[in-house]
Amino acid sequence: MVLNDEQFAAFSMEIATFGNIPILSRYCGIGCVFCKVHTDSYLGHYPKIPPIDVEDLLKGFKYVNPKVNYVRLGAGVLVAPHTDPFLHPMIYDFIKITSDYFPTKKVTTVTTGAYIKEEKLDYLNSIPNYGIDLSLITMQEQREAIIPRSERERTMYLLKHAPLNKCTLMFTGNLDEIKKDLELLYNIGVDKKVRQILVRRLEHTAISQPTLKRMSQASIDHYEECITWVKRNYPDVVFTVPILKDVFRGGNNEYFIDADERIENQKAIIGGLPSNTIVNLICPLSGYAYFTNAFKDYKNVKTNLIYNHLYGGSVSVAGLLNHGDIREQFKPEKNDIMIMPNEMYNSEGKDLLGEKIEELERYYHAKIILA
Repeated sequence: MVLNDEQFAAFSMEIATFGNIPILSRYCGIGCVFCKVHTDSYLGHYPKIPPIDVEDLLKGFKYVNPKVNYVRLGAGVLVAPHTDPFLHPMIYDFIKITSDYFPTKKVTTVTTGAYIKEEKLDYLNSIPNYGIDLSLITMQEQREAIIPRSERERTMYLLKHAPLNKCTLMFTGNLDEIKKDLELLYNIGVDKKVRQILVRRLEHTAISQPTLKRMSQASIDHYEECITWVKRNYPDVVFTVPILKDVFRGGNNEYFIDADERIENQKAIIGGLPSNTIVNLICPLSGYAYFTNAFKDYKNVKTNLIYNHLYGGSVSVAGLLNHGDIREQFKPEKNDIMIMPNEMYNSEGKDLLGEKIEELERYYHAKIILA
């Protein structure tokens, strides 16, 4: 076992919280413009993970949520982010060990594909429950501006011959580029091989480099136009939903299904409270308008928009809300119960700033319910 106690605590937290098994922290060197591993001061709170061994891997399996149907090997969300799993010298062994250990789960690796060995593809294709989540980004002219070491030829080979689970495209702001990318994937039959082709908009944070901010803003400005076109021409393609708006229905309805289930759960909780209880819903930008509309007839319920100031930029999701942003923006006149997204907290019950929920309850003198 190569992980010390501090490293293993971070390692196991990442697995339990996000379903990712981080296997090393080596910087991949591909140079993607959206990589924040060198600029994100918060990620520096977590120890670097040396290349783990088989013993670490097997111990990590115990933290995988039995309810999820996937296991991801490689880069984490908070621990060892933005590395490439194929930099680990034992990655092919790890894939086989993990796939055998979890025969009913899909085992995946998120990668640009730059370090996959072509001669290993037959081996990877022989593992029935394994698939690559290929971060394709784009195959058009902007590719090298986004991924300096893009390995274009290898990427094309992988698209044709690798066991692909998911293929992710980034909308760069140029509609012609996404049209050409999707045409390419469909022409070589990628749509027949993968579980999904995913279109994402480019995101940025306050600390992102200027090149990314320019691209991201173009992507954001034209994303609705892009998705309207994708839905019309490639109805099987799914896409991320940065904000719960009707224009984004159809390509990946799980965002709306999740929101509707959450609203019903919250309404059930509120229905069990005394009628004079003042309830404050803490909402990220991604769902604020949707939840406000859902609770418009509830006189004792107020939805409160909290922006992701810690990271800034275009971040809009619940998982990056934190106590600091809430304290800064939420100044209630009356406050008996606060209902907050459970995504704010990791498996240890701590937010991004490392605070326990009880600290916020003491600050507001109110009970907090995660729902």
